[in-house]
Amino acid sequence: MLLSRLDKLSDAFEVVVDGLSDPARRRRVALAVVAAYAGAWWLYGVIAKSSQDINADMAEMVVWAREPALGYPKHPPLLAFVVKLWFAVFPLTDWAYMLLSMVTVGAGIFLAIELCGVWLDGDKRAATPFVLALIPFYNFFGLKFDQNSALIPLWALAMWALMRSLNSRSAGWAALAGLAAAAAMLTKYWSGFLLAAMALTVLLDYRRNAYWRSAAPWITASIFLLTIAPHVVWLVHENFPPLTWVETRRTAHSGAEFLRSLSEYTFGTIGYSAVALIAGAALIRPSGAAVRDSWWPWEPVRRPATILFWTPLALPIVVAIALRITLLSLWNSPALGLLPVMMLASPLIAMPRLAVMRLAALATAVTLTAVAASPLVALIILRRGVENNAEYARLAAAAVEVQWRQTTSSPLRLVAGPFALVNPVAFYVADRPSTFSDFSGYLSPWVSETRIARDGVAIICPAQSDGCIAQLDALTAAGPAGRRTEVTLTRHWLGFAGPPRRFVIATVPPRP
Repeated sequence: MLLSRLDKLSDAFEVVVDGLSDPARRRRVALAVVAAYAGAWWLYGVIAKSSQDINADMAEMVVWAREPALGYPKHPPLLAFVVKLWFAVFPLTDWAYMLLSMVTVGAGIFLAIELCGVWLDGDKRAATPFVLALIPFYNFFGLKFDQNSALIPLWALAMWALMRSLNSRSAGWAALAGLAAAAAMLTKYWSGFLLAAMALTVLLDYRRNAYWRSAAPWITASIFLLTIAPHVVWLVHENFPPLTWVETRRTAHSGAEFLRSLSEYTFGTIGYSAVALIAGAALIRPSGAAVRDSWWPWEPVRRPATILFWTPLALPIVVAIALRITLLSLWNSPALGLLPVMMLASPLIAMPRLAVMRLAALATAVTLTAVAASPLVALIILRRGVENNAEYARLAAAAVEVQWRQTTSSPLRLVAGPFALVNPVAFYVADRPSTFSDFSGYLSPWVSETRIARDGVAIICPAQSDGCIAQLDALTAAGPAGRRTEVTLTRHWLGFAGPPRRFVIATVPPRP
């Protein structure tokens, strides 16, 4: 009986791999595989994170969407517009936000298959989604929709469109390359390294003479510049807030700090790739010559892949050394989409059908194991607690709403408190308020004394946070009399209880 089931499972993997290898069906099959994969990880996320509340960075983007602008204190504006559009269609809930995360990851894998297909064909192309499925950026980390995960499909799209534009020099692909690159820059300035890689690619490609004599490069550049122009105007007018944020948060204060960040950036990136690399080595068993030919090929056909893969990984180190900026390996989320090409594209690498099937089985096993373990993950999260009070945001929002209704009949338009608490609280409050995050005018440029006087404010602080309580006291002393209480909140999940936590809530009603 067991052997019969294993045979049927093997047959199923062979059907999938055969479909991914077939030029007539591969896109349809890839869409089905990606949809199933994204659906499975969405289910994992919904269950595993059901004992905690929305991530603060994700909630912050919802707040940004409530304050439309051409730029924000930490990042360009594109994701705020994406979030606003998404929640115009879907309800403002955790599961819907998780769905956006996994749609983004799924789109990233599908576009990476198309990109890798420039250099991979047959069974090697079929291996692409299973290699990527072993990289945490495409599952565990992808559950958090943020600037890093959003770049995964955008970088793949920009690179793929560039390669198609280089080959065909058509206006459509040239325009798409410019638009995708602009979207990446309007998501995170880290995409400057993508632009550098794209520029080097077209300068060093063997088709460069025909390409530069065509309209394609000028179409790409024009679309890119026109698309980012409004944000650039905002950036200059506001004196470059996101760059100020990077300077204040990422400047190394000592040589030791810089070396630690460089080590984390380098070895962390290798670590994120480790499972895929080890699995590939175990299944393919490449020779030393094949390994050398895989990772730094300079022959004309594979040269663009070399440039597009290595430039965004290596160039940040050069910039960091020059500017003494600390780096994070997590920022390389979009840079590993070409890893299957580097692993498999060499003609010295043989990829038997059986190896692809085993790779597919491994990726499937990891996914199904994660889904099966998700209730246990949720319970562990509940018992151990989550940093930044992430398990209390929904309960805190309800407590804030009750106190606000007891204070005034006006809608709640503004919530103040620590960044990691107040943004998730604002996500769950029914009136959809904005935030006064960390009581900082820099993080919340839409807040002023005039607005606080007009709309009032609710403030929430962890009871043990003396700095937050001092800010709460200052706000309540400056406004009309409201209410102040201390509440103890305990998160419950399927009959289990997490640790209790005390919070202080104060309300300042609008001035008459």
